[in-house]
Amino acid sequence: MIDSGRAIALDCHAIGQTIPGDDPVGMLFKTDIMNKSVLMKRYEPAMPTARQPVVVNTLVYFPYDFENPHDGGESLFFNDIGFYSNLSYKIGMGSTTAELQERIDADMAVLGMIDSMHSLDPFLFKSKAEQRDAEADIHQAYFAISAKEWDNIRRPIREKISKLVAKAMSDMGDNADGPAREQYVEMFLRKIWEARDIDGIEPFVQAMQIEPDRAPEIFFAWKAVCYYQVRFDSALDPLKTMFQWVGHNQLCFPADFVSLSKPELKSIEDRRDLLRKKMREGYVNVHKVLTAYEHSYQQFVGEDNPQTFMTFLENAENSYLLLANHVSVATHSVNLWKWYIEQYGAELRHRQFMELFDGLCALYSTEKVEALT
Repeated sequence: MIDSGRAIALDCHAIGQTIPGDDPVGMLFKTDIMNKSVLMKRYEPAMPTARQPVVVNTLVYFPYDFENPHDGGESLFFNDIGFYSNLSYKIGMGSTTAELQERIDADMAVLGMIDSMHSLDPFLFKSKAEQRDAEADIHQAYFAISAKEWDNIRRPIREKISKLVAKAMSDMGDNADGPAREQYVEMFLRKIWEARDIDGIEPFVQAMQIEPDRAPEIFFAWKAVCYYQVRFDSALDPLKTMFQWVGHNQLCFPADFVSLSKPELKSIEDRRDLLRKKMREGYVNVHKVLTAYEHSYQQFVGEDNPQTFMTFLENAENSYLLLANHVSVATHSVNLWKWYIEQYGAELRHRQFMELFDGLCALYSTEKVEALT
């Protein structure tokens, strides 16, 4: 989970080692131990009565051996009541100076921003830093996205939002044309893209029936949904290839299975069934959310019917949450699966198979499903 991609895990220690000591921006955190941590997003099903469909926790993992984080460590959940005091104790070893407490508080602010994100995708991390006006304070190494990749993702998202904004302004009776209209559309687009405030776009917010205080986070969620649409489309082919491997009874099984006992074989078969079920559910949920979004968008832009899109905006944060869960897990799983297949081939012996299989099961939380059923 640490090594297979940035969708869910952020290895602060590995990234920090690439930043020179005299770099003017420096590392992400102010305390040494936080700069040697690994941040992870953990997804769990919410209770049926919960407002949101998924519970996202930010896990801070402190390896026992900073040079080898895979050998175990201590984990703290950011949302736990005692996180602040436990972190302060861990950093200060029971006593803190005013200067150290100030650095801990600064680290808590960074963690709060990261916790507000539903995933650690580099594009969304950079977008969130932009929204919080904190991009200049974070080294580009933590975003792990090149200018070219940023533009390649940004362009189709901006084009899609721009078309809808232009349509909405037309429906609102804006009669400007030529350069003045383009400038006005660009101002609207920038405000929605930055998702900081609604100064200057109050008529759009009112027309979309958005509560003003919720507008920035709704716009950020809208951009995130657009991002995951681009991300999912680009990941679809490798994802389907992984699904074919998991769905193949011979490939998704230890090649040297004759050496295993009947209980071991049965356990693998049962867990494999659960894994297939979770993968299928994840794919269906992503497809359902993106299809609903595309339908609402086309209804507004193509059919002059904004109501469906307004309903989408009202629920955009839940759509973002679902996509962050399923697309991030799928992306992480593909990276993990590809690494093992490239290293060992499609047919894996027991040790390599179980490493990959356990990783996929952990990512898709099949153990939790098994415990509930």
